Amino acid sequence: MKPNNTLCSVAATLYPSYLERLTSPASNEFLETHIKECPHCRKSLRISGDASGSPTIAAMSPAATNAVAIYPVADTATNLSEVSYLRRYHRLFFATVSGVFLGILLFALLLANTIYGANHIFKIITNQKTTRAKSTASYREWDSYQGISDFSIFPKDLSGCKTVNDYFYQCNSSSFFTELQLYLDCTYTPETYETEKVRLQAIAQTDSEQSLFAQPACYTMLFYKSACEYAVFLEEEHRILYVSLKNIARNEIVFDETYLPLDYGNFGSPPENQAKPYCIYEN
Repeated sequence: MKPNNTLCSVAATLYPSYLERLTSPASNEFLETHIKECPHCRKSLRISGDASGSPTIAAMSPAATNAVAIYPVADTATNLSEVSYLRRYHRLFFATVSGVFLGILLFALLLANTIYGANHIFKIITNQKTTRAKSTASYREWDSYQGISDFSIFPKDLSGCKTVNDYFYQCNSSSFFTELQLYLDCTYTPETYETEKVRLQAIAQTDSEQSLFAQPACYTMLFYKSACEYAVFLEEEHRILYVSLKNIARNEIVFDETYLPLDYGNFGSPPENQAKPYCIYEN
């Protein structure tokens, strides 16, 4: 039988898959019939067939199995080299994609910081909740507060006050950070003023030398900017200002700065000008 370029080409293509038993029954029949009838393919594929000429695997010599002339099988070293290259390529691809993603994320954060400010972004990330009240109808309803104070410096109720001049409560709380600003301004009768002043001085530290506040005052907590809780006495008006602050910057204070501790927020001032931290809840 003379070589048929088309049939021989198909046979050469099918042969490696045939050896792995990957070809269909129809392909097997074609290949076995063709090789049986084609000396050229038997020679070029180095097949030493059995009596029937069928190119079965059992009839293949070990040398012939590893020596298919047209489609040689790649050796192990080559395969390992290709696998190693693919792994390096995948690692490089992953690193590149990760770098691009992180770069985009960083750019987005910087852009958001420019537009909204770092404090706003922090509140979004930590899922910070804000509670705010200006009406005394919700006085002492401070459920969202998380901290060490029980606000004992504040009156239990407002029935003893002649007039409530101002009230403000705001708490931004999360599992990581808490901001608190609580302010109460009450006017008393001369008698109830003295009674309330005695109550406060019994539970608080008095600023006897008036070195920490511009007005006579007492405090149950004084940690500079991080936490302050105190009462300021305005003697002539029979007024008492109750204040509790935690992590509040000076520019966020809602009341007159005159009533802040003199050194509030000035961490860099000399030690002799700083109040010694004091808190009745930790003593």
